[in-house]
Amino acid sequence: MGWLPAALAGLLPILFIPTSVDAYVLPRVSLTLAGGGLLLGAGLVAGRRSLGSLRLPVLAVALGALVAAVLTATPAASLAGSYSRYESLPVRLAYLALFCGAAWLGERRHTVTAYLAGCGVAAVETLYQVATHALPRADGNLGNANLLGALLAMALPLTAGRALSAPPPARRRWVALGALLTAALAGSTSRSGWLGAVVGLGVLGAFLVPRRRLWLVLGAGTVALVAAAALIAYTPLRALNDDTGEARLGVWHDSLAVIAERPVFGWGEDAMGQVFGRHQTSNWGPGHNFDRAHSMPLDLAATQGLVGLGACTWLFGAWWLGVWRRRDLPGAAGLAGAAAAYLVWSLVNFDWAPATAAFWLLAGAAWPGAGRAAPPAVRWETARNGAALVAVVAGLAAAVPPQVADVLYFLGRPGRAAAVDPLQPTYLTASGDLASLRRAADLGDSSPATYVALGDAEARAGNTDAAATAYRRALERYPFDPTARQRLGLGVATERPRAASD
Repeated sequence: MGWLPAALAGLLPILFIPTSVDAYVLPRVSLTLAGGGLLLGAGLVAGRRSLGSLRLPVLAVALGALVAAVLTATPAASLAGSYSRYESLPVRLAYLALFCGAAWLGERRHTVTAYLAGCGVAAVETLYQVATHALPRADGNLGNANLLGALLAMALPLTAGRALSAPPPARRRWVALGALLTAALAGSTSRSGWLGAVVGLGVLGAFLVPRRRLWLVLGAGTVALVAAAALIAYTPLRALNDDTGEARLGVWHDSLAVIAERPVFGWGEDAMGQVFGRHQTSNWGPGHNFDRAHSMPLDLAATQGLVGLGACTWLFGAWWLGVWRRRDLPGAAGLAGAAAAYLVWSLVNFDWAPATAAFWLLAGAAWPGAGRAAPPAVRWETARNGAALVAVVAGLAAAVPPQVADVLYFLGRPGRAAAVDPLQPTYLTASGDLASLRRAADLGDSSPATYVALGDAEARAGNTDAAATAYRRALERYPFDPTARQRLGLGVATERPRAASD
């Protein structure tokens, strides 16, 4: 079953479905859910390795996600995920399933090869988009240039590791692929991807050099990272893509208030968009409400609390220790570099399935688990097979309906889409009738536009009090929404009005 993680790794950078509205993110989310179930099932049935010291941290991460979902402020969002984001409980558990399944199967080489092949295809698409000016920012058919940057940043240390370990004839091919990936990463204009690649290559070097020379690599890597960061911060690159980073600083500041209000278990998966507005102090992104803290640690703390963040820190702290101890294993250095590249990228971004699923899959493949000491007892073997079947069925059940619903949405049938995926308010909002809009609001849609549309529909029906309530709910999601403020006669605001006691 070693082909399964390789298939998933190769598909994540390239899969998209043009006959759906969310043609880029949702197909990869569905692949994450279905692939996580399949890979977990395969690992349970045929796994040859052990999680070892990761067993307890993996369990802690799963329990942290479950508790956050049980205590969530928005049950529908935590179960189904907000549209275009989908960081729901099933997706969080699917990441763990990818990690555990890949670790149990222990297939490294083909998984990395397939991932690099997929990234190579995405790189070719990126360079075509750059050459033809097909998009304002080339995204390699990922729908978002920063997602492309994350995938390519992870790919570069893997390619460099292959090039360094390959014989001269094969080395030229890996060097050529590295040049292709580097050009595409530059074309993505993802500054976080660039920094991630620098750190990833530095970690690759740290894993490869003898211990007595480690200080040289660490020193050179630190200098390179500082130089790259300074180049971005103090040159015109700072304003690349009209993003100076100042908005992120404001969002991070306000996210701390979100975390402080519910610090232990968080607000629940994908609940950030419901609560951020009440803490938003300025119009950081005019015309857009924020449903993410734009920093993975802050996002985890907001959605799963300090418990969830602590569990993930425990897991990857133990992972780094185990991988470092077995850094002599083939491919370990490149996989460690890929993990470091993603983690640096995520400091100024957030978990998002097209990149995050690849990270968890590669991290699982990197784990140097020990082989099974003895065959399991017959009773345990039966339980293992039963659990594998449950994992496969659950993954497919979570993956198929959202994708089918989005295809129906693309075909202009939002009502049918809402019937297939009843927890996704986007399809109800698209239906446009008063009953559907009320249902979308009841589900806790994070988009202020839903509540503005509901307010307008209530006003047309003569329900003035209900309309005013809907407009106020829009301002709870985005205090600077111009339409909602106009409907309520509040005028335009650039900063959140302070209470009289402030």
